Amino acid sequence: MKTPFPLFARLLLWFFVNLLVLIAGLALMIRVQFGSLDNWLLPESSQAQIQAMSVTLIGNLAHSDRSDWGGELAQLSAAYKMDFALFDSHGQWMAGATLNPPEEIRHAMIYAQPNHPAIGLPPGPGMPPPGGPPEFNPEPGGPPPEGEPRPPPRDHIPDFPKSVLRSHAPSAYWLLVRLPPEPLQTDGPVTLAGMTPSLGVSPLLFNPKPWIAVAAGIILFSILFWLPLARNLTNSIIQMTRATESIAEGRFDIQLADSRSDELGRLSHAINRMAGRLKDFVTGQKRFLGDAAHELCSPLARMEIALGILEERSDANSLPYVRDVREEVTHMQKLANELLSFSKASLGESHVKLEPVNVAAMVGAAIRLEKSEAGLVEVDIPGDLNVRGHFELLQRAMANLLRNALRYAGGAGRISLKAWREEDHIIITVSDDGPGVSPSELEKLFDPFYRVDPSRTSETGGVGLGLAIVKSCVEVCGGIVGATNRNPHGLEVRIRLRACLK
Repeated sequence: MKTPFPLFARLLLWFFVNLLVLIAGLALMIRVQFGSLDNWLLPESSQAQIQAMSVTLIGNLAHSDRSDWGGELAQLSAAYKMDFALFDSHGQWMAGATLNPPEEIRHAMIYAQPNHPAIGLPPGPGMPPPGGPPEFNPEPGGPPPEGEPRPPPRDHIPDFPKSVLRSHAPSAYWLLVRLPPEPLQTDGPVTLAGMTPSLGVSPLLFNPKPWIAVAAGIILFSILFWLPLARNLTNSIIQMTRATESIAEGRFDIQLADSRSDELGRLSHAINRMAGRLKDFVTGQKRFLGDAAHELCSPLARMEIALGILEERSDANSLPYVRDVREEVTHMQKLANELLSFSKASLGESHVKLEPVNVAAMVGAAIRLEKSEAGLVEVDIPGDLNVRGHFELLQRAMANLLRNALRYAGGAGRISLKAWREEDHIIITVSDDGPGVSPSELEKLFDPFYRVDPSRTSETGGVGLGLAIVKSCVEVCGGIVGATNRNPHGLEVRIRLRACLK
């Protein structure tokens, strides 16, 4: 016996595995992007870029007059899409864009950053040339000309204190980098301040594109991770839904795979058992109806013979009563015969051999059997249409449909029979111009003993088994039958059977 593995436990395990993978991916992303969470708006790549940018800026400013510092900062602003300015150790503007930092930002310029020791960049050969290294040079160009000093290697870039702060009035993000005073020949440390109204504008700050890519990857991974389980569950549910729909339509020959060891497996097994039990019950009921109708035929026949003899010997006063009884016996005989036909049609699936049936020939035989002067039957059926079925059963179904149409709608106009091919099926329709039926009663038309009021009552004859026999005969032949109302009035019965060649 298989070890039960409940569906709830499977979903729970799958969820925790997915969660652990996502947490591991997020931790790896944070580690790669930030190194730590202290400056989460400054990924490691941005921190290195800011270090190199600061060294390049110091070199450019050290080789320029103070009157030219504004131009250097303007080039920096254009290159990195931020407004840059220099502030002295007291938070006063020195050069660059005209920025008016809020009080909390100015306070951070003065007090939040510790004084940085001298970085010891001597002017001359050790100082980066104006314009900086190629990777940080806002102006296009190649490596520095021969003979010019090169910038220090990335491993020797000084580590300037830096931070990213946010202000609310105005709403902006501020990049603060503390620069040493020696190369710039200032009285104290200088703060390089960059301001941008939103993240994602400057490449120096938080770049959302990698996170968007990671989020898309996580979503894609989650879809691919959960898809096999979800598809497995939904396929099982779809199969069980189709099976229950077939059971609701009266087709009990279904067999679901019940090899699963979870709740769905138990449900499939229960549906199989239910279908088998219902088939036994319905088959037993129909067999009982057939046996009872068969047993009633003999006494009813004897009663009819006795009533015939009694009718010949009755006087004028008793004769009406005898004829009334004979009418009731005749009605009971019709009911018994209909029950026999219904039972045979319902139980014939196991021994009926299906073979090619020509639709035009079958319909013609039904018309010759049922056609009367009460209505006009028009036929539009190609002679080369063949279905897989049983000739007598289909003829009986078609005769019942014609009888029903002639009885209830024969005086309202023509009755039309049509047939055509739809892919690998043949569609046969019987249409009339009668009153039709209520939409709520369409699904009940083919139920045994069901009759529609007021236009189709027992006053016009019938015991309510004609359309039930039609359904049984068609289903034994592997087809389906249904009814719809026509516009503006009338009823159309449609039979769908599998087509066959020849």
